[in-house]
Amino acid sequence: MKRVISLSFLSIVFVAGTFAQSLDEGKKFMYYERFNSAKDVFQKLGTAKPTDAEAAYWLGQAYLGLEDVANAKKTYQAAMASNPTAPLLLAGMGQIQLMEGDATGARNNFEMAVNNTKSKDIEVLHAVGRANVNTKAGDANYAIMQMMKATALKGFKDPALWVTIADAHRKNINGGDAILALKNALLLNPGYAAAKYKEGVIYESQKNREFFLPAYEEAVKIDPAYGPAQYALYRYWYFRDVTKAEGYLNGFIAAIDPDPQNDYYRIDLKYASQKYADAISMSDELITKVGAGAMKPRIYRLKAYSYYRLGDMANAKASIDEFMKKSKPEDIVAKDYELLGDIMAGTYGSESQSYAFYEKAMQTDTSAENKAEYLQKAADFAKKQKDKVATAYWLQKQYDTKKNPSNVDLYSLGRAYMDAGSISFASYAKADSVFAIYTNKYPAQHFGYYWRGRANWSIDTTMAGGLANPHFEKFIELAVPILASKDSNEIKGPIKIAYKYLVGYNVVVKKDNKSALEFCEKVLAIDPADAQALEYKRALTGGKQSSGPAPGTTSAPGSKPATGSKPATTGKPSGGGAPKKK
Repeated sequence: MKRVISLSFLSIVFVAGTFAQSLDEGKKFMYYERFNSAKDVFQKLGTAKPTDAEAAYWLGQAYLGLEDVANAKKTYQAAMASNPTAPLLLAGMGQIQLMEGDATGARNNFEMAVNNTKSKDIEVLHAVGRANVNTKAGDANYAIMQMMKATALKGFKDPALWVTIADAHRKNINGGDAILALKNALLLNPGYAAAKYKEGVIYESQKNREFFLPAYEEAVKIDPAYGPAQYALYRYWYFRDVTKAEGYLNGFIAAIDPDPQNDYYRIDLKYASQKYADAISMSDELITKVGAGAMKPRIYRLKAYSYYRLGDMANAKASIDEFMKKSKPEDIVAKDYELLGDIMAGTYGSESQSYAFYEKAMQTDTSAENKAEYLQKAADFAKKQKDKVATAYWLQKQYDTKKNPSNVDLYSLGRAYMDAGSISFASYAKADSVFAIYTNKYPAQHFGYYWRGRANWSIDTTMAGGLANPHFEKFIELAVPILASKDSNEIKGPIKIAYKYLVGYNVVVKKDNKSALEFCEKVLAIDPADAQALEYKRALTGGKQSSGPAPGTTSAPGSKPATGSKPATTGKPSGGGAPKKK
């Protein structure tokens, strides 16, 4: 009997030891982000021991790693049916509730999990922190508070928890504290590759190549089997050095779970090598091999880029549409909308549709630098299309997003509205508003006053309201002294336009031919051969007028005077040249 009991006891010990070993094996797969392998381990453990809450918790986490929220939820619900107050399961279900938008229910479960263990279970505190860090609706501060409790418990020595704390700080956009947390992880375990990799992630978000690249390289050196670091280096070298990229890609594929869809990465490298036709044909082969229903949507995005590079806009559009149709909303990124914009810009007859996609890219991207790039692309395309209204629209958006716009930015925006006025009359008023800001910010510069005069002349076409008068007069006050300088050639044209406006105003509105003649003489003092001024002078002095229009009508907006009073759209702008950046 004693022998039987002894053998039974040994059997129990053996099973428990095997279970613990297998649980650790599954967690190790989770660390390496080999979620399929982890899932297989935890499923077997669950079958062997259906009531084990820890195995069920980690099975749910493996499903979440595979982006299978439905099966994660089913796993937690099934386990909680027989063990409703298990702290790890409460934390797991709280994570699902956060993903479903039930923040209140999630917090209740987290609090119950923490209280049931009296804040003394490291695994539970970590699970609560993990749930809040890895969900969009999670509370990073709450996660940090709970996990910091664990670091103070006796016997704490888990570098993984410090990495999750770092992720929480990163979620709060607090890179400094995140780096400190990662340093703590490496103090506990200098060979913890995930901590060094996460350092690289933080420094890369800051575009600090001097630090992020060595961090990724060190992570691979510490542990070549750590796939995320291999992938980060593959991605970095992707467009810089295809040979290096391929080496890291091989390391990445060797580190991750086998899957026919891994062929995607090798196809992607064909794209980076500019072998676009090969990328397309290999993509089609992979879709056939895996099955269109099972294939991840990203393959269609790859095809879209490849077709775009080949100039096949029709197939590029069809492919990116297929990608968007098959993808989850959260998997569609700003660059996808940018690609759609580029495709529309390259499709004859659909060019104007590109603007909406560039704007969508701008709205989707959180990076100020990327937003600026999309805006610049849209503005440049509008200029290329000679779409004056769109050009003004995009330059306005650019101006609005700049923290410290320059005088040149302001001037360019005003000029764009002046150009757009020939199509959209309301743009003249916008131009006046922009140049009003210019004169307020730069009162000593003549540019703003000149263009306020031009804008108001375009609004007050009969000159009856004299709207342009004060602006042209101030412009003349500031600009005439420049005539004596070496830069006088650029200012002569605008001064002549201002004088001619005053010729017309005095003739048409004030009926003051004497004053009109005086301004006529001012034009001729600058340019004795000015044909319009000579014609006006003959008319004003009783001489015979040639076939030209009467004074005051030649220079009205809508006509095209010899001096070029309409806003210049090419070459150096009329107005004394563009201002230099202040």
